[in-house]
Amino acid sequence: MGSKIITKTDRQMEDRMLAVSSDPERADTLAKARAFKRTWLELAEALSRVQGQSSWTKWGFTDFDAYCRKELHLRSSTVAKLLGSFRFLESSAPKVLERSRAAMESPVPSLAAVEFVKTATERGAADEETLRTIHQAAFDEGAEAPMLARRFKDVAFPEDPAERGDRLRGSIAQTARRLSSLIAEAGSPVPKRLAVRLEETLGELLAELEPAN
Repeated sequence: MGSKIITKTDRQMEDRMLAVSSDPERADTLAKARAFKRTWLELAEALSRVQGQSSWTKWGFTDFDAYCRKELHLRSSTVAKLLGSFRFLESSAPKVLERSRAAMESPVPSLAAVEFVKTATERGAADEETLRTIHQAAFDEGAEAPMLARRFKDVAFPEDPAERGDRLRGSIAQTARRLSSLIAEAGSPVPKRLAVRLEETLGELLAELEPAN
């Protein structure tokens, strides 16, 4: 059996845990940061508590962001996702937190899954019945974000007609330019007369798709 690979960051955090072992709150938050991928919800709750109580001030950090970055090795964007998802669960799915705290066997949703549900809810594009179904899939059945996206993307995140039109226009224009370039290459198997007609047609198409300003 191979030994566990210890990274430089992991070693630094382990050394820090030993150094601050006399402060249970600080050591506990560090431990949860090390096990971030497995215990993101516990880490998010710990971070929420540290932020709410301004515990970082007594540990000598200038602000909460500096504490997270220097001691926990967490980016600001990651911390924002953790706290945002945790607070979303607090208000919209407290039963998930209750199960996690009670160490029940029920599935704990991944951070990405909670982010999906949070975004779908805040966007307001899905009706209440669809949102209930999404909640059940993510929070009760343990569906991961890719599965949620496959099942609910078109309903929860419907593409705006204008956005869809812009996307299609860009794709068609890109394909037309690529085809025109291939036809113009030396040694192209396309007969010259046909190539000329295609070039004219593609030019007209691009003029329609990309009108001059």
